[in-house]
Amino acid sequence: MLNLDAQTAQRNRAYRAFTLDRAGLVFSAEIVPAEDDTQARRRARAMVADAAIELWDRTRFLGRYEPAAQARA
Repeated sequence: MLNLDAQTAQRNRAYRAFTLDRAGLVFSAEIVPAEDDTQARRRARAMVADAAIELWDRTRFLGRYEPAAQARA
């Protein structure tokens, strides 16, 4: 679990990363602590596995990151 104290909160912003299911609906959400948008985007891209991730800063949409296309057999 993420523990944000007052000092950490001053250094970092709490972005939200939403994992989407195949229908494009939110499956889960996670707080992404980052110092700026660039760092938050890098962390969100690193979270992508089998599902798309949307990154938000409150009501500000920062991007959608899709999993790499699976190699076809």
